[in-house]
Amino acid sequence: MKKNKYIDGERVDTGYFSGLLPKGQDWFSPKEIGAIIGRSDQYVRDTFYSGKILGHLSNGLAKKGKEKKSYLRVHRDAVALYLAQSANYSSEELISALSEIIGRLSDYQFVRLEKIIKRRYTP
Repeated sequence: MKKNKYIDGERVDTGYFSGLLPKGQDWFSPKEIGAIIGRSDQYVRDTFYSGKILGHLSNGLAKKGKEKKSYLRVHRDAVALYLAQSANYSSEELISALSEIIGRLSDYQFVRLEKIIKRRYTP
């Protein structure tokens, strides 16, 4: 799915959050996210466990029962979504950020999101 640069005839800045995130990096550690948002890595972990930032826990290739350490990784889209949800941006800036994220969804993810939105807003 291609990024839309125009929505309803108006140009949308699809790179609004790209300037805040390092180029060419899709996954971030808590320490890296903390540096981006100006918080500690512990704050990022607490935010993840409370469900306010989405990410993945992984223990690599360890066999079941032999795991020693879990690694938290957060995708750049989740960082952008967290920034959009937690900051005082104008509604146009929020729509722009959401458009950027939605533009990168797979067709399957987009259809699922569309169904969720229709269920929420259908009387």
